[in-house]
Amino acid sequence: MKKLILIFAAFCSLQVALAQSVSFNPKVSKGQGPNGNFQIDAKSIFTNTSSDTVFEWQVLDIVSPSGWEFGMCDPFNCITNLAIGNTSTFNLATGKSGEFKGDFAPNGKPGNGKAIVYVYSKKNPSTINDTIEFQINAWVTAVKEVQNNKEFSFYPNPAKDRLNIKYATKEGISIDIYNVLGSKMKTIMHTGFETEINIGDLQNGIYFIRFKDGNQTISKPFTKSE
Repeated sequence: MKKLILIFAAFCSLQVALAQSVSFNPKVSKGQGPNGNFQIDAKSIFTNTSSDTVFEWQVLDIVSPSGWEFGMCDPFNCITNLAIGNTSTFNLATGKSGEFKGDFAPNGKPGNGKAIVYVYSKKNPSTINDTIEFQINAWVTAVKEVQNNKEFSFYPNPAKDRLNIKYATKEGISIDIYNVLGSKMKTIMHTGFETEINIGDLQNGIYFIRFKDGNQTISKPFTKSE
């Protein structure tokens, strides 16, 4: 009987120990976007099933292209320009969850970034802790505004079904329309001064008009909306 009591007590202690924990979901959070974005972020939910309520996080590692900046928001604070070793404290009640958001500012440079953050209880750091890894991919923006030309204009913007382009040229030029991912959606031949383009079949969103005339490349964005 005494042996059964000891086994039961050990089992209860194990259950209590298992309940005293924190966790991230997912433990590896990924985000991606064009390198022209101001920030690209990834998110994870942090859950506290322990009786502790005061936590601290520390940046363990940051790997990213030169010129990138890493920042992070815990459930209550946001800090930018973080470096390895930086720490911050936050509170989270027992049984509650909060969002962690890690973001990289690529500053126009494509590539891959990674940051690892360790979160632990201030009271029991060795037993109540977890780690989150943020992974960010910034791809090259295939279409961007290369050069402004005062002689080139278009209307209306936003446009619904028709887009009118004004650009004086004696010889025919090929005008392309790209989406924000760099995929070519349309090609139109333009001659003279003004050409009307049917964009009724395009989905709502931001697009780029792009063409070459001689040695110059002209690219400007417009918005398609209903």
